[in-house]
Amino acid sequence: MSNKNAKPKWLEHIQNNSWEPELFISGGIIFTLLQTTTFIQHQSFLLLQANGYYETVVIANFLIAALNALIFGFGLHLVFRGFWVAAVCLSYVFPKGIQADKVDHYAPPFKQKVRKVTDTSVDLVVWMESASSTIFFLSFFLFSLIMGVLLALLIIIPHSSLRETWGETGFLLLKIGSGIMLLLGGVYLIDFLTLGLIKKQQKIAKIYYPIYWVFSILSLSFLYRSAYYALVTNIRRKWWFVVGVVVYMAVAFAITQFSFAGSSPMPALSFGKLNLKSYLGIQSNRYQFHTRQYENMRKKNDMVQHVSIQSDIIGSKYLKLFIVHQKAIERLMDVDCQQKKHHKAQAIRQRKMLHCYQNFYRIYIDNKRVPHLKWRYYQHPHTNERGIISLVPIDYLASSEHTVEVKLNVSTKKELEELKRFGMKDDIYAYIPFWKESK
Repeated sequence: MSNKNAKPKWLEHIQNNSWEPELFISGGIIFTLLQTTTFIQHQSFLLLQANGYYETVVIANFLIAALNALIFGFGLHLVFRGFWVAAVCLSYVFPKGIQADKVDHYAPPFKQKVRKVTDTSVDLVVWMESASSTIFFLSFFLFSLIMGVLLALLIIIPHSSLRETWGETGFLLLKIGSGIMLLLGGVYLIDFLTLGLIKKQQKIAKIYYPIYWVFSILSLSFLYRSAYYALVTNIRRKWWFVVGVVVYMAVAFAITQFSFAGSSPMPALSFGKLNLKSYLGIQSNRYQFHTRQYENMRKKNDMVQHVSIQSDIIGSKYLKLFIVHQKAIERLMDVDCQQKKHHKAQAIRQRKMLHCYQNFYRIYIDNKRVPHLKWRYYQHPHTNERGIISLVPIDYLASSEHTVEVKLNVSTKKELEELKRFGMKDDIYAYIPFWKESK
């Protein structure tokens, strides 16, 4: 009589040789994902500039955190596999393992310490094999978990663009409904992390089941449900699972925050409140020298973020001034310009909006305004940032240090208060020093 639960021989063969595809997958995915995270950071920042909605960077954080969970897990897996290979080599060189009889002359405390060590090299190899495979599996599990959380949040939390279509009252109702759903989601999360604590409560299990059913769908739990219960039903110390998941996800998000803070496209995100002034980079400082403001000094992965010129030392007759237009600050433009951007005829709309930008961004060199500049739409060839560009004549300047300032045409108290959201103390959008060479 055949045993239906018996493992097929081909499966046993794959299990015994799983280390081969594990190493290949870990190495290949780490290399690929390191490129992908940089790409996502860059693209999310471009989207933020283009549409002004902060959800772009929040989604980017979650996506990169999920990918960092894989990178961290696969990196840890490679380390453990390295130790595993070393243990295999050790078991070949010293097949007898630790020979405890040769340490009998040790003092009692040290002798007991040696005897507690794994007494055979084979045991060490087996343990390292199990640990490596578990880490490899957990990497995919936690990636699926973070992606599930991201999808649930995208569905539950209303996008800020809905404020325009639903109005303030309608958007407030959406936020109230979102808050209720988040509260119920928190209940689901508690049950998940406590390994089914609420499911065990017979009196409230029936009430909880609809919540469980909804959030199981929203969080794509079918991707990791079998893996979750395989872990829950097999590990002895279940609290290790809870601590492991929390620590692992904390590390993934910490790596994400560190990479965003250290990377040029974006600073770190505060999940409680989006720091728009950091993300949009609209912080002018008269006493700092920012290399991102100069085309000849900008690092490979840096983005302009607000304003740039061609070089710190200029020998030509023109200053090539590029202004990145941030969608988020269009609310500071006058009502007439807001209406023009919705004009049906594209050619007319573009011409009128260019005129609006010309009035909105005012250029000063050494505190003297430069009038009648001709602007054109421009997309930066390296960073893909969009904005406007103009050639500012500077042949009349002396061979010394000068400054170019870009100011926003704002005057009302409300507009000046709005500037504070972007970290601007006044109407100065950018302040760039440069040095004019002698002819």
